[in-house]
Amino acid sequence: MRSAVLTDSFRSSADTPADPRAARTRQGILAAVARLHSHDSGDISVTDIVREAKISRSSFYAHFSSLDDLAVALLRQEFASITVPSSNVADPVSELRESYSQLVQHFSQRESIYSYALGLPLSRRAFDDVIAAYAEQVLASFDEPESEADAIRARLAATYVAGGTVSLLSAWIADHRDISADQLVDELIALLPPRLS
Repeated sequence: MRSAVLTDSFRSSADTPADPRAARTRQGILAAVARLHSHDSGDISVTDIVREAKISRSSFYAHFSSLDDLAVALLRQEFASITVPSSNVADPVSELRESYSQLVQHFSQRESIYSYALGLPLSRRAFDDVIAAYAEQVLASFDEPESEADAIRARLAATYVAGGTVSLLSAWIADHRDISADQLVDELIALLPPRLS
């Protein structure tokens, strides 16, 4: 198994508009959300975001159809900034531990933005989009399947791992780290299906 930490391929082409002005506006919206969240722990509205980003509501809605879409974009942006550890570890368990340690550290360092994005009342579709995108990254970390049946099992395992990982990290952030980062890594590894650990 290769590292399950996310690479830049997690970014969707829809996340980066081709027009540089549109890309700047989109990044401005995401930056405005981060600024608003760092100053206020309350709910953030579209009105707050457009005021902070100095754009019109129509500009906001040209980029995001809802706060769900915004939350998904925030999560995608954050996940995309996680890099794969460059290690030549022959021991897959050590490599997996390093990968999860980096993921937990990344969540920990960006607790504020993750707790905002994961704390939004996401629709089931938005949550499924985040899980599906992460599952693709997890799937890419698996060895190439040898048969169609192996490919199906790999996709199921990737979805299970992605859903469980995001849910556990979300709960850890929401519970204000009731266990240490090392304990969380231990739990993430212990909860993997036996064939992956």
